[in-house]
Amino acid sequence: MRHRIAIVLAAVLLPVFAFAQTPALVEQVKKEGEVVIYTTTTVRDFEFVIKAAKEKYPFLKVQHVYLSSARQAARVMQEYRAGKLQADVLGNSLEALLYFKEQKVIGKIDSSEAKQMLGVAVDPEGYWLGTTTDLLISAFNTKDLPRQKAPKSYDEYLQPGFKGLMAINSGVPYALTGMTGLRGEEQGIAYMKRLSQQNVRLVEGFTHMINLLAAGEYPLAIFTQVSKAQAMREKGAPVDWLAGSPTFATLSAIAVAANPPHPAGARLLVDFYLSAEGQKALVAAGKIPLRRGVKSSSKAIDDLLESGNLHVIKPEGDYQRYMKLYREFVGGK
Repeated sequence: MRHRIAIVLAAVLLPVFAFAQTPALVEQVKKEGEVVIYTTTTVRDFEFVIKAAKEKYPFLKVQHVYLSSARQAARVMQEYRAGKLQADVLGNSLEALLYFKEQKVIGKIDSSEAKQMLGVAVDPEGYWLGTTTDLLISAFNTKDLPRQKAPKSYDEYLQPGFKGLMAINSGVPYALTGMTGLRGEEQGIAYMKRLSQQNVRLVEGFTHMINLLAAGEYPLAIFTQVSKAQAMREKGAPVDWLAGSPTFATLSAIAVAANPPHPAGARLLVDFYLSAEGQKALVAAGKIPLRRGVKSSSKAIDDLLESGNLHVIKPEGDYQRYMKLYREFVGGK
């Protein structure tokens, strides 16, 4: 009987406790005055987030500092070592955030919205939360390569018929880290050695790679972002794409500083990022959301996400070593 009473009381009191917390959190955010986020999201794209956040929380003042991944890491470590880290929230790739974790820059992160996210978006150890994803696929120029002849698996990239026809992003080692994560270190490196013999063209950046593909510079872009390929396709360009199995997925994520100057603001901003409103704002900026029930701009991408046939690329071991190996493979340096 006592057990039943406890259950009933919990059901009644828990929502009240959650409701009572909200005004206190809001008041604390107002007292703090602002929240500071360092992120790799461009000023243009972050405007969608700011607008939606202001609509939900008119009192929330967000200071957005846009930095590339490498520049953010350098600035964060410089400020942290000087004991003057200005950022409350950090938005970057998993590679960067795991580095911050190793350096004890970030602390554990909690959000009531986390339960609404896809499983891949939640760090089991609690140090980061995924906000958006991108899927790495084969994009092809439909004028030069019919869909039925496009590669449908990673091993097909190694066939003689595709030699000299492919382009890859020279700036990120996703092909290597993806294959080593999927097949193990030895087989992943062996795969890259074979791929390096295919005379793959090196292109800096995913956007540039898709633009050149659409212009007919080459018929096939491999391990490239589906968001860029789908956007180009929707513009009417002769571009289409196919996904490998499993499909490699990369995550953009957020973390909170171990000792944030504005802890209440940090918590509210994290909650907003993961909320339906925040995720829809990211979709408006051209991103692929990770919250259940929030759709991207493409049904094909949503179907791929919901299939669950994904391999999330997470850096294992020495990321700089993988980057060096990758450059040796694709660039011959």
